[in-house]
Amino acid sequence: MGNSTNKKEKPASSGVPRNYENKKNVLKYSEKRIVQNFTLFWLDEAIDISSTDCQYTLGELRKVVNSVTICTEAQVCQNFIEKVRDEQIFVIVSGTLGHKIVPLVHQYVRLDSIYIFCGEPLKHKEWAQKWPKIKLIESQIERICEALVKEAAQCEQDLTPTSVFPSSNYGNQELNQISRSFMYSQLLKEILLEMNYGEQSIKVLAEFCRESFSKNEEQLRFIGEFEQDYRKYTPIWWYTREGFTYQMLNRSLRTNEIDIIGAMGFFLKDIHHQIKDEYLKRINRKALFIVYRGQGLMNDEFNNMRSNIGGLFSFNSFLSTSVDRNVAMIFAKKRANQPNKIPILFELQVDPTLTTTPFASLNSLSYYQHKEEEILFSMHTIFRIMAVKDGNEGIWEVTLKSVNDSDQQAIELIETTRRNIGETSAVERLGRLMDSIGQCNKAEAFYDLLIETLSKNDEKLLACVYSQLGYIKFKQDKLSEAKSLYDQALLIQKKLGSSAELDLANTYKLLGHWYASDKDSSNALACHERALAIQENNPDSKHHDLASTYENIGLVCYQQNDFTLALSRYEKAYKIYQNTLPENHSRLSSVYKDIGLCQISLGKREDGLENLHKALKIQETLVPVDDLSMVSVCVAIGKAYLEMQDHSPAYKYFEQASHIEEKYPDSNPLKLALIYHNMSTISNELGRYDEAMKCARLAFDLTRKPDISNHPDAILFKNNYEKLRQQQS
Repeated sequence: MGNSTNKKEKPASSGVPRNYENKKNVLKYSEKRIVQNFTLFWLDEAIDISSTDCQYTLGELRKVVNSVTICTEAQVCQNFIEKVRDEQIFVIVSGTLGHKIVPLVHQYVRLDSIYIFCGEPLKHKEWAQKWPKIKLIESQIERICEALVKEAAQCEQDLTPTSVFPSSNYGNQELNQISRSFMYSQLLKEILLEMNYGEQSIKVLAEFCRESFSKNEEQLRFIGEFEQDYRKYTPIWWYTREGFTYQMLNRSLRTNEIDIIGAMGFFLKDIHHQIKDEYLKRINRKALFIVYRGQGLMNDEFNNMRSNIGGLFSFNSFLSTSVDRNVAMIFAKKRANQPNKIPILFELQVDPTLTTTPFASLNSLSYYQHKEEEILFSMHTIFRIMAVKDGNEGIWEVTLKSVNDSDQQAIELIETTRRNIGETSAVERLGRLMDSIGQCNKAEAFYDLLIETLSKNDEKLLACVYSQLGYIKFKQDKLSEAKSLYDQALLIQKKLGSSAELDLANTYKLLGHWYASDKDSSNALACHERALAIQENNPDSKHHDLASTYENIGLVCYQQNDFTLALSRYEKAYKIYQNTLPENHSRLSSVYKDIGLCQISLGKREDGLENLHKALKIQETLVPVDDLSMVSVCVAIGKAYLEMQDHSPAYKYFEQASHIEEKYPDSNPLKLALIYHNMSTISNELGRYDEAMKCARLAFDLTRKPDISNHPDAILFKNNYEKLRQQQS
């Protein structure tokens, strides 16, 4: 792994058989799911999948690359390659088809390397020299696989997930965009480190891995050993062994595959704590030291880093480095002639007195006994970019320096994002973040997994997970499932008493939203008032939480058409936010929107529209124009203009909302369908009958699924579509 170059004999495998008893499908597996950072396409028109030679070749390839796609036609292979977005691609191709396909695919950024597999290597040497991604022309698959092992290791090195943050003078919108992936993985880390895992966590991961590597005998043996012997060896020993553990963890952290990260949570936590324990043993080490890392960076990643000297650079996974500059340089030089990648030698200046990010020497901890010293840092090590210069032999040298834990830019980066998400538990923050980026399905998978793998003794956290999974189900319009989960959370939190009092208040708030959606305003109001009573009498309650409860009560009053009382509650929330938050905070945007809608309902249309546009203005400074959080404000403004019979601007804002919603396929279909319905109504009023029919059809099609087709809104959309169709017939 990392910058190591030495191997040793592996212990005999245990070959633990697969056990299907009491299997729980908590992870969504599919044959097409890729669990490594690379995928392989084997193109040869003479492939006979039933032949012994073919099966042997496949077996050899899968020892290195788990995902192997066989193609017998060049165009089909090219089509597959074009669709790859997250993985590095290896191509093995016959000499005849190689001559045809290489010119067509060589420029693809994701294509890492090509191997010509043929009976007469010399015959293809001349034309192959023109294409630098062709690494080998060989008649023996074993030699190709040897080359693939080295290339796969280099790809792992190159694809360590990172984030770059400008040095200064960035706006809230830019900060929101660049910090989202960092904050996403930071929240996951916090949750996973908070959790207590049961022994079943190992079995859940092992079973998923068996399905993922079902055709890879070598990995299956490794998985069996891992399941049976995990406690016999250290977490770092397993991580550095470079099997599925290392590959899956790095990929899932890079691609934010939340369900796999959750399944590996116990492993991530164990690695972190072992690094921390080793770090604490050497806490008196005060001298600044330098470590190195060699790898390739994609052109866009390099340019982003180069243009932000003085900014922050975060490694969002475990970070492997070497104290030996020459060892790191070997890895950098391997990318010297690689198209689409820039060879980088990182020089990391680490001052142990400035940072609490733990690190450990792997000399006696690694699966491989290194001759050179390797240093492993825990997740989310943040450095400042000091210099980027063109060094010798075409290798770019990047100097990074560890930042002080009180570094104002690092604090601002984390705290600004935290404020926008909320200062609640990590479990709740993750749900809010996933909802805000339209990833409710991933959050659902993660929370399902937490319920399966959490220690049943950790009731407080378990109740919080029930509550947040209920919230996600609610956002997905799975209302009966949401209610059941809220009830389970309430039972536990009431039993726990004062230790879970504020969690109980939060569940009451979520349950209040559920009742409001069910048009049961009496129970909705009762839930929010219970939450308010707890918060007002608890000294640990935060002002922001109190204000949000006032907002919730205002919403119920608004739904009861008590606009005066609703406005008074919204104004209470506004005063708290005004005194405790910056003027462009997302919560102020929300309350401006609520106040504006109330004012319009009270006949104060100009004041109402003014506040709605204030809400929109704040959102435009915080997030990109196509961010999902823009939808509610655009819809509110559209509704306001619609109530005023001002159809043109109403249509404009509904259309803007629809364009955003369309980019988030995991969001609630009823939400987008309602926007289309409003657009249909407006178009019909303006005499644009074809447009009205088109929007009505879109709303109807979105809600034809059996699980929502009987929803009152779905019936409304169906009736509107049929009515317009009859009018046009």
